[in-house]
Amino acid sequence: MLKGISLTALLVATLAMAGCGADEKVQSISSKDYGGAWPFTVDKLDLMCEGPSPKALARTSDGTVYALSGSARSVAKERGWADGRDITKPDPSMPSVKMDYSDVVQRAQALCGNS
Repeated sequence: MLKGISLTALLVATLAMAGCGADEKVQSISSKDYGGAWPFTVDKLDLMCEGPSPKALARTSDGTVYALSGSARSVAKERGWADGRDITKPDPSMPSVKMDYSDVVQRAQALCGNS
């Protein structure tokens, strides 16, 4: 019985470490990098990418992960990710439209490399 519990604990710990992303590539960006062109309501983001079919992601300081690309939004609900459009500012020239952040998506997807 004790051996089974130890094996289960080892398996859980191994899986948890695999999800920590020791090889995870992260790029931090902030409003200081973009000035007035900063498209988000938060001041800083950690960009990440999950492949295949590169999924552009952003993590805020509170740990919330946001799906930025269409491929990420398509699986956001099942992965527990929020929609990146929720933290996107309105475009100053057209307040009914969100600001474009396609360059941020490209930067995040580049983190996947050849995934």
